[in-house]
Amino acid sequence: MLKLHHLIFLGGILAIALVLSGYKENFELNPAKFPNKLLLADMYNVKPDPGLSGNGAHNQYLLNPNEFACGYNQASNNKKYWDTPCDGTAYPPNICGGLYEKKHFTKEKVCRPGFNCRRVGFYCSKLN
Repeated sequence: MLKLHHLIFLGGILAIALVLSGYKENFELNPAKFPNKLLLADMYNVKPDPGLSGNGAHNQYLLNPNEFACGYNQASNNKKYWDTPCDGTAYPPNICGGLYEKKHFTKEKVCRPGFNCRRVGFYCSKLN
């Protein structure tokens, strides 16, 4: 018990000495260490005036592919290329759509090899 009192007393003296020494921690941000661009600026074009958008919950649920995966339409929620980084789950909804422009992708043509060649799986072989 006596050792505990000595440790508390010694800690108090060190704390008082630290306060009286005038040491202060620096809480300034160093902006040189942080990048000066948006996170997805390499993949999507940034709007000229980025900020919050006017989207609400009624606009945002249309971006969620899970909403249209059920039913008889041939829709899929497995997207290979996204035209916008928003997937319909951002909260609050006005975060989505204010930073990046939409990216337009062309559909890939499906290669059908035909039946007049020696086939290896789906593809035509160059060997005869």
